[in-house]
Amino acid sequence: MRRTARTYYLLTGGYNLAHFFIAPLYPLFLLSRGLDVFRMNVVLATYMITVFVFEVPTGALADVVGRRFTFVTGCLVRAVAYVIYTRAHGFGDCLRAELVDALGTTFVSGALDAWVVDGMRDAGHRGPMDAVFARGNTITRAVMMGGAVVAGYLADRSLETPWLVAAATFVVVGVVGGALMRDGARPAGASVAQTAVAGMAIVRRSPVLSLLCALTLCGASAALPVYMLFPPRLQALGAEHLHVMGWVIAGINVAGLAGSAAVPRLLKRVRRESVLAAASLWRAAMLLPLGGSARLAPAVAGLVLQEAGFGVSDPVATAWVNEHVEAAQRATVLSVRSTFMTLGASLGLVALGLVARRFGSPVAFAISAALFALVASGYALLGRVVRRSGVVPASAAVPVG
Repeated sequence: MRRTARTYYLLTGGYNLAHFFIAPLYPLFLLSRGLDVFRMNVVLATYMITVFVFEVPTGALADVVGRRFTFVTGCLVRAVAYVIYTRAHGFGDCLRAELVDALGTTFVSGALDAWVVDGMRDAGHRGPMDAVFARGNTITRAVMMGGAVVAGYLADRSLETPWLVAAATFVVVGVVGGALMRDGARPAGASVAQTAVAGMAIVRRSPVLSLLCALTLCGASAALPVYMLFPPRLQALGAEHLHVMGWVIAGINVAGLAGSAAVPRLLKRVRRESVLAAASLWRAAMLLPLGGSARLAPAVAGLVLQEAGFGVSDPVATAWVNEHVEAAQRATVLSVRSTFMTLGASLGLVALGLVARRFGSPVAFAISAALFALVASGYALLGRVVRRSGVVPASAAVPVG
């Protein structure tokens, strides 16, 4: 059980280090290629839409042929995409790179989380998984902090170098995953199409899963535009150098790390739905100074502090989803939820990108804050739905080393 958890921590930390290594420069890299704020958002929306299309089929593939195969494949495809990005010039090149990267992402999403849940269950763990996912988030945030700072300084010298470093990291993580991951027995005779249909049917029949997916969609439509729009916003307020963005990303990860670390303690005292609602309201409140302040320091503080809400909510929501699905369709159902995230992110990126271009990013941040407040009310409703369904989730997480 501990070996499975530690392998998961190693792989999720390394994978997310590669995935987010280019975070300090990504929006500004796109702007340097001649894109405006709207086209920049369209590029990421293209990534999200592609993920939306392929998410469930590749999640079903993970359930049928094994999570190790799809995880390793996804890492290697993403490495190729990041190398392609170093050669990108203009809107069309960026779109092509995003299409390849999105395909690689769909092979990984759902597979790694499903692998650790099933591995822990096979090893005898019967408690909730909140603590495992929270600790995974904490480790991920820690490595991302260092990665963001390094990437920021590398980007000051060359915008292409961080992409190459991230590509190499994907290759290393894929090789390590191939060596350490072990798949359990797969369902005999199940096809990818049958598994995909069965996974979607599970979500449709479950009021809890359906509402969790709807809230994921709304939350993603609020969150993703923030991450794309804050670098130009901070530059306009005086953060001119890319290494400053690296330190900002590091601060964001400190806040997210603190939020994830607090999850087990919070769940011993407060219901899950209350934790999730409070986290969403916190994010709404912290976005106000990002959009409303005319000074850099309050804007950065609001941006950084809102991430603590995500650090709290992400592992709790992920664990809640896992408690409502069996092993045979786990990766598929997690991919279904991920499609709601990518669809929401796509809608938010396009809509709030247009708002930012026409009315300015402060207005877009205010709309994001309103959406987070709406999500908070949805989580309060979710608690009532869970209690009516007769499924009472555990309120405390069992620590796993």
